[in-house]
Amino acid sequence: MKTLNILSIGVLAAALTMTSCSDSFLEQEPQTKGDVASYYATEEHLTEGLVGAYVPIHNYDYNGVIFGQLNWADILGDDMLTGSAGVTDQEAWYNAADFKLTASKTLSQYWTVSYDGIKACNDIIAAIETNKDKISESFAQKTTAELKVLRSFYYTVVWKWYGNIPVFMSPLDASETIEQSAPADAYEQIITNLESAINANVLPMRAPAGEEGHATQATAYMIYAELVMYQNDQTRFSQALDYMKAIINSNQYSLDNSFAHLWSPDGEWCDESIFEVNYTDGPLCIRSYPEANDPYNTSLGFIGGTFQCQALGPDGGVASDPDVANNGWGTFVPRRTCLDLYAANDERRDVTLLDGEPGNPGARYQNQNLFLNKYLPRYSHVADGTGGSDQCRWNDNLRVYRYAETLLNAAELLVRTGGDATLAKSYITKVRQRAGLVSEVEPTLDNIMTERRLEFLGEGKRYWDLVRMEDVAGVTQKASALLKTEQDPVNDKGDRGRSGDWKPNKKYIPIDSKEISSAQGSLKQNDAYFN
Repeated sequence: MKTLNILSIGVLAAALTMTSCSDSFLEQEPQTKGDVASYYATEEHLTEGLVGAYVPIHNYDYNGVIFGQLNWADILGDDMLTGSAGVTDQEAWYNAADFKLTASKTLSQYWTVSYDGIKACNDIIAAIETNKDKISESFAQKTTAELKVLRSFYYTVVWKWYGNIPVFMSPLDASETIEQSAPADAYEQIITNLESAINANVLPMRAPAGEEGHATQATAYMIYAELVMYQNDQTRFSQALDYMKAIINSNQYSLDNSFAHLWSPDGEWCDESIFEVNYTDGPLCIRSYPEANDPYNTSLGFIGGTFQCQALGPDGGVASDPDVANNGWGTFVPRRTCLDLYAANDERRDVTLLDGEPGNPGARYQNQNLFLNKYLPRYSHVADGTGGSDQCRWNDNLRVYRYAETLLNAAELLVRTGGDATLAKSYITKVRQRAGLVSEVEPTLDNIMTERRLEFLGEGKRYWDLVRMEDVAGVTQKASALLKTEQDPVNDKGDRGRSGDWKPNKKYIPIDSKEISSAQGSLKQNDAYFN
């Protein structure tokens, strides 16, 4: 299912509210505040602005500087390798996996794209307030709440990566300086902003047909749980659990009957899907690049397709599965050991992982002859069967929050609050039964971590789970225990694996030196990372 209203409009909105990712966000201004407020003076134009605020969310996979996607955080975990043509091809990702990023070679997209989105949200929220006498109260309340939820999503991304971040909830004046907030202070500001949107209670639990892609009350609940659980904020565990139960008891979401169907084009926005990032093929697949010398410039234009499928596809295809495109880049590669994580009758294994043997794909660096099946570039997933020649033609939506995560969140929160263990076990069992497993497991934190690993492999959950469990007693699956230098090569070619150890000072990555320089003294580097 493709919902095009978030894909096909918003270019003008983006032009008014977004800025080039090459400049510091602290120097950004809309054309003028008057221009923004005067244009966004009707519900029609404010709706365009709302849609425009979603434009950046599509660009995490490529921000004009570095490829990657939200789920690529798992390269820093224990399931995925960087792959590609070699260490210098995706150097920043190799450095990230080694915990040896530098200020000049960091994962810049999680900063620039997030602040593009934050700025767009701030501009439209301010325009709503300026023009509230020209629009209905219900429209103003609902649109403001949705923008606050979206803004919280952008802030969650940049906060988890960088920790020490500027937080601002209104457009910046040219002379205004925003100081960084420490991670705990930034968290409090982000969660408080999100709570105001949740408490307004004006968003639907599920988006109406034709509006899939808009943030909903359930989206807000999932962001809330992610923030609270990552921060290990025990004062809010009970509230997060109540929100998970609200989704469960709403009866508006359920597990898809087939794990395989979940990852097909028809499975997009199925009953399990709470939030996805929409991508499209066909006429809008090209991202309308304004600069001829930079064919991947995504600063403006159609959202189009995603680069992710092309990036993680095999170079040379897979002989046993001709539907898989044969010119992939071999990036974001599952470790061969992932096959052994699953029971033989676990349906998730073959849906998640495509064994390249005996397909004999081109041997890229760190080649495992194993590929992330969830997002492989498949000809059957594009409208014309071949998808043309553009490398971002792939239309596979990014699954961000699924109902399976709601169930496992609820199980974990029940355990951590001393709640009903039988209920927690039943939530885990539902997820396992959908995978074809009949055995039950006890609701311990380690068992829940294992189930999350199996269910969400390659979806960008594992690394963050290992980090957030670092200070939780009684858990064996922690970043410091599992993310260490590898002495042995990762394949029979002798390609190296990780060459560094995760330590608590590696939690927050370096800010790009260009951002530090452009901010003219108002940003401080995450120097602890280098110790």
